[in-house]
Amino acid sequence: MKLYSTLDKKVKEIEPIKKGQISIYSCGPTVYFRMQIGNIRAYVNWDILHRALLYLGYDVKRVMNLTDVGHMTSDDDFGSDFGEDRMDKQAQKEGLQPLDIANKYINAVLDDFRALNILAPNGEIIPEDLNHKGVQEYGFTRATEYVEEMIEIIKKIEENGYTYETKQALYFDVTKIKDYTIFTGQNLNEKEVGVREEVGVDPEKRNPADFVLWMKRYGKYENHIMNWESPWGNGFPGWHIECSTMGTSLLGERFDIHTGGVDHIPVHHTNERAQNIGAFGHSVVKYWVHNEWVVNKDESKLSKSKGNAPYLPNIVKLGFDPMDVRYFLLSKNYRTRIQFSIEALEGARNAREALVRRLRELGDTKGNVIPEYIERFKKELENNLNMSGVLALINELLKEDFPKEDILATILDFDKVLALDLEEAITKKEPMEFPSEVEALLEKRMLAKKEKNYEEADRIRGQVEEMGYKLLDTPEGQKLEQV
Repeated sequence: MKLYSTLDKKVKEIEPIKKGQISIYSCGPTVYFRMQIGNIRAYVNWDILHRALLYLGYDVKRVMNLTDVGHMTSDDDFGSDFGEDRMDKQAQKEGLQPLDIANKYINAVLDDFRALNILAPNGEIIPEDLNHKGVQEYGFTRATEYVEEMIEIIKKIEENGYTYETKQALYFDVTKIKDYTIFTGQNLNEKEVGVREEVGVDPEKRNPADFVLWMKRYGKYENHIMNWESPWGNGFPGWHIECSTMGTSLLGERFDIHTGGVDHIPVHHTNERAQNIGAFGHSVVKYWVHNEWVVNKDESKLSKSKGNAPYLPNIVKLGFDPMDVRYFLLSKNYRTRIQFSIEALEGARNAREALVRRLRELGDTKGNVIPEYIERFKKELENNLNMSGVLALINELLKEDFPKEDILATILDFDKVLALDLEEAITKKEPMEFPSEVEALLEKRMLAKKEKNYEEADRIRGQVEEMGYKLLDTPEGQKLEQV
C-alpha cells in the first residue's frame, strides 16, 4: 500500500511497524454541531482507506476521537488558545450543558456515518441503536473520558523540560523542538505573525507560537463550565494534548498512520507531533496522511461559520440519496480538492444510477469473481487509493465478454470497499410509472368512491383493466399491477 506521507512530502510505501497489522488514529469531529459535507469528506476518505486495508488482508487497529472539550474557535490558520470553547459557546446558544451538546451531536455524527456506510473505527457496522453512551466499545474515544491520562502525559512533558507556567496557563515551549515547523517548512518567525495577538492576552507568554497544554480558570475562563483539578490548578486541557493522549493510550508510543484534514497540518498536527516528542523523546506517528478540502466554485473552503456548507439531512431533503454523496466524495483522490455544487452532486447521482442500471442488466445471479480484475482492483487501491482508476476499471469490466454473472460478482466484491450498497440497489424494485391517462382515471375513481358512487367506481375499474392493468383496493389505497 502506497500513501502520500505529509511529513516526507511524497507517496511512500507503507511499511507497518508490526507485519500484517496497521494501526490508525483518525482525527474525529468536534461534537458541537452537525458535520457539514466538507467535514464528512474526511470520514468517507478514511473509511475507504480502512475498508481497503481490510480487503487487502491487513489486521486494522483503529481509533477515532470525539472532541467534547477544549477546542477553541479560530478564524485563521494559526489556531487560537484564547478563543471561545466551541462546546461552551454552542451550549450557551442552545441553553444546554456542554456534555448534553456533545451527546446530541455525537448521535448526529453516528446518524450520518450510518447513512453513508462509514464503519465504526473498530471495523464493525454501526448498529442502529448505538448512541453516545456506547461509542467507546466501537473504537470512538471521547476527550472528556481521558482527562486523567492527559494530565499524566502533560506531567511527562513538564518533567522533560518542555513547559513553562504562567498565571493563566501551562505552555509548551516550541523553541525546544528543533524541527517544530517540519510539516510546513515555515520559518518560526513567519508563524508567529498569525498568533502574535495572544501575547497581549497573556503577557507572560514567551513565544507567540507556544501553545497551551493546560488552561487555568483565570481571567476570561474564570467561569468555564467544564473544568478539572490538576497540578497546575483547576482548569481544562488544551485541544492538541487530547489527540496525543488518546492515540498513545490506545495504540502505544509508536503507531503507523495518523489521518486528518489539511487544515490540521499547520497547527494541530504540528503541535501534536511536538507534544509526542516532548513526552516520549521520539516521534510517535510513522505516517501522517491528510485529505484535501471540499471547496466552492470560487475555490473558497466550505465553512459552517460562513453558512456555505450543507449538512447531509439538507442534501437528502433535496432528493439525493446518501449514496450519491458517498459516490461524489469517493470519486476523487483524497489529495485532490473537490468542488461542491448541486450540479456536481447531480452528476454523481447520474453516474451512480447509470452504474446500477448497467448492473441490473447483468441479471440477478452471481457467479465467480474474475481473478485478473480482483488483482487489478487491489493494485489501484495500493496505488495511493486511486479511486478514479477503480471507477475506470469498473467501466472497462462492464464492456468485457466474461459471463455476466462473473462480472456482477466481481463488481459486487469491489463494493466491499466502495460501500455503495450496489447489491441492494440492483435488487430494489423501482416504483412503476403509469401513463397520465391511467393516473387521471385513478383520481376519478378515488373521488367516486369518496362520494359513494360505487357504480361509477366499478365502471372506471373496467376502463383501467381494459388498458392492461389490474386494480387492487388495499388498506393503503388503490394499487396497480401491470398485466
